[in-house]
Amino acid sequence: MFNSIIISLSPIFLLFLILQNSDSAKQCYSGQNKRYVQKQCSSGSLDIDYVCHKYSCEEGRSPFVLRTCAPKSAVQCNAGSRICLFSKGKGKCHVCDKDFCND
Repeated sequence: MFNSIIISLSPIFLLFLILQNSDSAKQCYSGQNKRYVQKQCSSGSLDIDYVCHKYSCEEGRSPFVLRTCAPKSAVQCNAGSRICLFSKGKGKCHVCDKDFCND
């Protein structure tokens, strides 16, 4: 009886693992403007969920697009928004949780 309970719970546990890991990016684009590359977000040593950021700063003294990955718990597009504010631009932050979703 115990084995049948374990067997019946296995698909549920597997589904839980899939759903648990599906809302986190493992790889994002990283760089500025048209110079960006693929980057692995985690070194694998810590169990941190990551998201991809794409920050677009328009107008102002120096428009730019900044792409990076960051911990899900971090302030969204913090660096990009500060630079954009300093250059008197208007910024937009896009945050997503799939691999390479910040293109």
